Amino acid sequence: MHQFPDFTLATPNGYFKFVSTEENLSPEQQRQLLDHLDHVNSASKSIDAMSNWYTVFNRPAGRFEWQAALKLGGTLGGGVSARLATPVDAWEADVYGQLEVRVAFLPRAVRLIPVEWRPKRPHTNPPGAPEGLALETFFDRWHPYDLNRDQDVSVFLQGAVGFADALPDWIISFSDYLKFCAIVWKCPDIERVPTPPWSRSLL
Repeated sequence: MHQFPDFTLATPNGYFKFVSTEENLSPEQQRQLLDHLDHVNSASKSIDAMSNWYTVFNRPAGRFEWQAALKLGGTLGGGVSARLATPVDAWEADVYGQLEVRVAFLPRAVRLIPVEWRPKRPHTNPPGAPEGLALETFFDRWHPYDLNRDQDVSVFLQGAVGFADALPDWIISFSDYLKFCAIVWKCPDIERVPTPPWSRSLL
């Protein structure tokens, strides 16, 4: 699973304020977090300003990343963004995306609805996953919010293994991948994200 760098908010996001790290959230703070994530998950979203892919050199070949702030119900706020990543030396493969929610004084961005297409490594669900998904192993997968909502909040902070389900088999191209993300993230603008600047000369 891809790991993105930690983020720290400089200002509150206008919804609520945390004073703890993810390792020390009180029951009330966990409730506030989940209430906010419920809102983010259910809200219609749009991209505030379309951006371009950029290169991050954190591995020998580097990787392309794309990120944009999202509006919720037409309003910017709430610290929500979408992020995609793929290796520079890939071609329509190993694409990872997620929604990120930044909350004050949490060192990590809260991760929502990751979607992985043609990754290099599989994911195996823990035994506590719902019937039909427990101990199942998937390559192409996504982590539905509703499937993980009742787990410990650490699952959204990369502190626990989440429950995944298989991607539909109609996803056979990057544009198909974007279409699926647009549906499950409730953000039609995602379909307008440009294709990563992959190059076959690097394969």
